Amino acid sequence: MDAFTYIREKLPLTLRKNEKDDDTLIGLPYPYTVPCTDGMFNELYYWDTYFTNKALFAVGNIEQAKNNVLDILYLIGKFGYMPNGNRTYYLKRSQPPYAALMVDDVYRATDDLEFLRNAVPVLKKEYGFWTTKRVSDNGLNHYGTEEDEESCKNFYENYMPTRIVTDGKRDAAYAGKCYFAECESGWDFNPRFQGYCVDFNPVDLNANLYFYEKLFAEYEVLLKISDGKEWEHRAKARAEKMNTLMWDSVTGVYRDYNYKTGERSSVVSAASFQPYFAGIAGEEQKSSLKKLLSVLKGEFGVFTTEKLTDKYQWAYPNLWAPCQYIAVKALENYGYIEEAKRVAGKYAKLIESNFQSHGKLFEKYNGLTGGIDAVSEYGTPEMLGWTAGVYLECKKL
Repeated sequence: MDAFTYIREKLPLTLRKNEKDDDTLIGLPYPYTVPCTDGMFNELYYWDTYFTNKALFAVGNIEQAKNNVLDILYLIGKFGYMPNGNRTYYLKRSQPPYAALMVDDVYRATDDLEFLRNAVPVLKKEYGFWTTKRVSDNGLNHYGTEEDEESCKNFYENYMPTRIVTDGKRDAAYAGKCYFAECESGWDFNPRFQGYCVDFNPVDLNANLYFYEKLFAEYEVLLKISDGKEWEHRAKARAEKMNTLMWDSVTGVYRDYNYKTGERSSVVSAASFQPYFAGIAGEEQKSSLKKLLSVLKGEFGVFTTEKLTDKYQWAYPNLWAPCQYIAVKALENYGYIEEAKRVAGKYAKLIESNFQSHGKLFEKYNGLTGGIDAVSEYGTPEMLGWTAGVYLECKKL
């Protein structure tokens, strides 16, 4: 059996249907896809679903991809934002915003204008969450948490020392808030924010919100709501701020921006591909895209960060599926087709090699060994989810 056949046969086993709340599980009106067939990660997760849907589209199951998006829209309508997942213990945070991109994928696949008409007000509601609850003084956005001070303190003092080396000199409640924010970033845990996640405007988050603004401009014209110029103005303003504050012309890399200190992160990461994925980069930035690739590329794909000695699961030497997808699309967007094909080919080969050895797909991989011995918070679980989606996308090139 090859990897594609395996994915096609296993995807139905990731389907769940729970219309009513059950203990910590939040009921959803449509069947939904979870990352794993059993065991770990058996909920509908937010940003995972964008990449998982790529697998569903690839095998022709557009209906289920649409169901997943309808469930996410339901949760946004219910709570005002999409929680990390459909569990009550995930209600204090979201994850990287991809709902608008998922809606767009479904609309492009179905031409369902009524679906789009119903989705747009819900997406604007979510956009409002990010631009009120997660906004800094400069108008750009950051990750955060709705956890109270005591929960943040306990998280830092009792949980984080088992994950990272804590310095012991910071206010525990604020430190805990920063690490809860890293959970919302989806990159839990990583060196990008140097332990101060809530103080940073992340390049990936703001690039995605630029995507929302551009899509709203397009949809308002399509749906005859307005001329879309207000949203174009917002997108333009965001792009200008990002290119002013986050673009490091010395190193030629977009970096997360600490809006409290006015400094950029010292860590180069795969998140720096996101402005290219969203189409924010101009000519100056385009010329440096290959330089970013040269810093992060490895034998099996794109490393999560540049080479570092500190060990985080969202850092070198690990390879994560979302990073490969964003990098490949970023390179394609700016005309680096051969480079995109090389990254996609390396990652696809990695998946196939491990499938031959283990007969499974996994959540993440070690980019040095090409195996499943990745640095991890909880091991390396068997997984379809985003690994399947990104693998099948890479095989298209």
